[in-house]
Amino acid sequence: MAKVIAAEQMKLSRLQAENKRLQMDPEIARRAATFFAKDFL
Repeated sequence: MAKVIAAEQMKLSRLQAENKRLQMDPEIARRAATFFAKDFL
């Protein structure tokens, strides 16, 4: 039973890290677009 719980905790941690990374991707793209747009203004 402990192995199942540990495996689920590992899976949850991995998914939380992936979720955080995926949420950051659009933010990074927005900041990059803003940065490069300043060169054209």
